Amino acid sequence: MKNKRAGCGCLMIILAFLGIIFFMGLLIKSTSERRAQEELNYRQAYIIDTEKLATRVAKKYGLFPSVMMAQSILESNWGRSELSQEYNNYFGIKAVKKDQGVVFETEEYVEGQSGRYMENFKKYSSKKESFEHYAKLLTTAKRYEKVKTAKDYKEAAKYIKEGGYATDPSYAEKIISVIEKYGLDKYDEVTN
Repeated sequence: MKNKRAGCGCLMIILAFLGIIFFMGLLIKSTSERRAQEELNYRQAYIIDTEKLATRVAKKYGLFPSVMMAQSILESNWGRSELSQEYNNYFGIKAVKKDQGVVFETEEYVEGQSGRYMENFKKYSSKKESFEHYAKLLTTAKRYEKVKTAKDYKEAAKYIKEGGYATDPSYAEKIISVIEKYGLDKYDEVTN
């Protein structure tokens, strides 16, 4: 009789333990799903918040809004970087010597090798000023002259990379990937 009760007690402990594990798994899964949904909502909010500005500025300068939005996403981490939040720099544009800038650590590729470097970045008074300066840079700097002749966002991304905008060897592909993942090319149709 004692063995039967002991076996029953062990079974109850095992079932209770399995129940706890099951409910912990559900809790972890729901927390993970909630975080993923919050991230998706944040990204959608950034796109909605940025689309009008990007479309207006891109149209004014003859650029692709999709590329402008994708670059701002990559360079500002969806508007969450300190550089974008505190200094309104949404494109990782570096300050020239005469500009008042702010120094941040950044990842750069030198001779194909990734490294961390301290760089001086431009400060802007507003998000709009950042977008305007980016557009002026792409349409007036000789090294980006091909960008104005791009027939689509893929070609524009390629020309931006070729012009030396970023040192990341896969920068153009990253721009294109963001555009395609979030359907940003639909904003190009508005300006054409």
